[in-house]
Amino acid sequence: MLAFPPDVTFLIELGSFFVLLFFMNRLMFRPYMDLLSERQSRSTGDQERARDQVAEAERLKARIEADLAKARAEAHEAVDSIRRRTKDEESHLFEQARAQAAERLAALRDEIGQTRTQARETLLADSRRMAEQMVDAVLGADKTT
Repeated sequence: MLAFPPDVTFLIELGSFFVLLFFMNRLMFRPYMDLLSERQSRSTGDQERARDQVAEAERLKARIEADLAKARAEAHEAVDSIRRRTKDEESHLFEQARAQAAERLAALRDEIGQTRTQARETLLADSRRMAEQMVDAVLGADKTT
C-alpha cells in the first residue's frame, strides 16, 4: 500500500521516470514527430503540386482544343476555297469546251452545207446531162425514123 509520506524508493522511481522520459523524448519522440511533420508537409506539398499540375494540364488541354478548332476551321475554309476554285475552273473549262464544240459544229455545218450544195449542183448537172441524153436518145430515135 501507499504510505504517506512516500518513502525514498518512490522518489527514486519518480526521478528515473523523468530521466527516462527526457532521454526517450530526445532520442525517440521528437525525431519521430519531426519525421511525421516532414512527411505530412511533403504529402501536402505533393498534393498541392498535383492539383497545380492538373490545373495546368486542363489549361493546356483547353488551349490545344482551341488551337485544333482553329486549325479545323482554317482547313475547312481552305477546302471550301479549293472547291470554289475547282468549280470555277471546271465551269471555265466546260465553257471553253462548249465554245470549241459550237465552233466545230458550225464549221461542220458549213462544210456539210457546202458539200450538200456541191452535191446538189453535181446532181443537177448530172440530171440535166442525163435528161439531155434521154431527150437526145428519144429524139434521136425519132430523127432516124
